[in-house]
Amino acid sequence: MEWLKQIVTGIDNNTVDVARVLWIIGTLSFLSLSAYDIYKSGHFDMANFALAYTGLLTGGAVGVRIKAITEPEQK
Repeated sequence: MEWLKQIVTGIDNNTVDVARVLWIIGTLSFLSLSAYDIYKSGHFDMANFALAYTGLLTGGAVGVRIKAITEPEQK
């Protein structure tokens, strides 16, 4: 589970980064709700999915980058 710790913590690998945690939760929620919608409706629009998923990933990356400014310097 060391890989999970490295994903959700900041540069020091000790401080939990809220932006990364929220990004992971948002991505898992988006994928789960998309799968449920496909299951219920049987319809999948790749263009809309790709556009929404791109927005989610871009927003998460911007959030993590903005949050990185507040992290302590690496020694």
